[in-house]
Amino acid sequence: MALLSFENVSKRYLDLGVHEHVVLDRVSFELDAGTSTGIWGPRRSGKSTLLRIAAGIELPDEGIVRFEGRDITKLSDRQRARLVRTKIGLAHWRETRNVRVVDHVGLPLLSNGASMREANVRARAVLERVGATSRADVPIFELSPGERTRVAIARALVRDPALLLVDEPALTPSPAERDELYALLRSLAGERGLTLVVASEDLAAIRTARQAMTISDGTLRASQRPGRVVAFPEDRAKRGG
Repeated sequence: MALLSFENVSKRYLDLGVHEHVVLDRVSFELDAGTSTGIWGPRRSGKSTLLRIAAGIELPDEGIVRFEGRDITKLSDRQRARLVRTKIGLAHWRETRNVRVVDHVGLPLLSNGASMREANVRARAVLERVGATSRADVPIFELSPGERTRVAIARALVRDPALLLVDEPALTPSPAERDELYALLRSLAGERGLTLVVASEDLAAIRTARQAMTISDGTLRASQRPGRVVAFPEDRAKRGG
């Protein structure tokens, strides 16, 4: 049984409240537990929406989304929220009030009933796991873009999820920080028991995964060759290839 599956999932939004924009168009795929997958696509291709639906944060307009065999589109808001809290981690940077990094990372545990001490110990352990131990006690606003990505990943990992979704990890102008982040993603992809999905417009980020997909104008294609990305003809033309 697949850990996560999409069956003909579609999502639409209204641009400026008038024109309908198809973000996902009958997307179907399956991910087995323990796999690592990269999803490549340009901006506004549907990557972030796909991850938010996979996390149960948004619902599709059509189609079925199953996690561990359960159709999460049929769950109540409370049941979906519990699923996100216990089984699925979505790593994406969000602006937050100015708190210490360790407090920001440990906050999700407090909502699960952990004590301050328990949350602090667990948050520090996860920060060490992502290579950000030295930033644990600094305020959030002091972080570089690459450090913010590490902290976002740590916050998503703090509950020890079965599925980790990472949205655009390459938002840093520093090549050195990007290389370090991609090394971290390769390390996470090799961890037993963790299913990893990385979505990015940077091909180098996708190649940290063992299988790859391409999304363009809401349509998804999959590659059967590890480390290879399926390119749409129009994408090759835009890159001059």
